[in-house]
Amino acid sequence: MNSEAFQTEMDRMWSSLNDEALRLKDSFSALDRLKGWYQRLDDGDREQANCGIARWLRSETEAKRFDAVALVREFRISQAIPALRDLSERLAFQSTPGAPFEREKVDALLVELE
Repeated sequence: MNSEAFQTEMDRMWSSLNDEALRLKDSFSALDRLKGWYQRLDDGDREQANCGIARWLRSETEAKRFDAVALVREFRISQAIPALRDLSERLAFQSTPGAPFEREKVDALLVELE
């Protein structure tokens, strides 16, 4: 599967898992299933998944970023560091109530990975 198709499939999977979690009122079920999916990937697919997870960090969707941060932390995805830095900078200028807390979490993760 080419990179673009892989990324599209990742986005579809995340949307489907997130929708299901919302229906079940179990927000962590999507993340649990994403972790299981990631663990089953072979090295080539994991490399593509890492790129997709880094792309999710740049998403406007807070839930997608939450899942991406959790995956980066769980699996120590160091290639996501540039996207984490970008996210931290973006959050510094956002006025949403959760932005300072999300930025604090992202900055702590950066310290862990660096």
